[in-house]
Amino acid sequence: MTTIKFNVAQLLREDIGARRDYDFTEEQLLLDDTLVLRDITGAVRFTRTATGVFVHVRAQGVVQLVCVRSLEEFDQFVQVDANEEMHSVIDVMTGAPVASPAEEDPFLLDELHMADVGEIIREYTLLELPLYPVCEAYRDAPVRYSVQSEDITEEVDEEIDKRLEVLKQWAERQNNQSS
Repeated sequence: MTTIKFNVAQLLREDIGARRDYDFTEEQLLLDDTLVLRDITGAVRFTRTATGVFVHVRAQGVVQLVCVRSLEEFDQFVQVDANEEMHSVIDVMTGAPVASPAEEDPFLLDELHMADVGEIIREYTLLELPLYPVCEAYRDAPVRYSVQSEDITEEVDEEIDKRLEVLKQWAERQNNQSS
C-alpha cells in the first residue's frame, strides 16, 4: 500500500471510455527495504473499462544507489511510463462483489474504489533501475583488468589438469602481450 491513491468511484459510474486526468507530487515512495524513490512528480490518466479502469501513468523521481565501481552513493534519475488495467472488486452500483479477473497477478481497486497508482510506480521503477549502477564519474571510463599476478612463480610442481591447459596457454599469451 502506498500513499499515491485516487478515488475512481465516480468514473466507474460513467460510460466505458470516460476519462480523468490528474497531476501529482509525492515526497517519497518506498520501493523495497532499502530503496526509496524521492521527489516524485507525475501525471495519471484513468479511462473507464468494462471491468474497472485503464491507468496510464508517467512519473519521475530520484533513487539513491551505490556505484558498483567506486562503492559511492549517487542519485539515479528514473522515469516511468506505465500502462495497466485495474479491476474492480466491488460493483459500484450494487455493492456486490465482482468476479476475479482471469489475469495471473492483476492490479485491483480496493473496496472503496481507490486506485493505488503508487504500487504501479513502485513495480515499474524497480524494473527501470540498472542492474549494475555506475555513477556519472565512472560511466565513460573503460574497465581494465589484468591477468598478471604478483608473487607467483612459474615453477609449479603440481600436475595441471588437461582440461585447464587451454587457460594456461591463454594466460601465457596475455602475459607476453602486456610485457
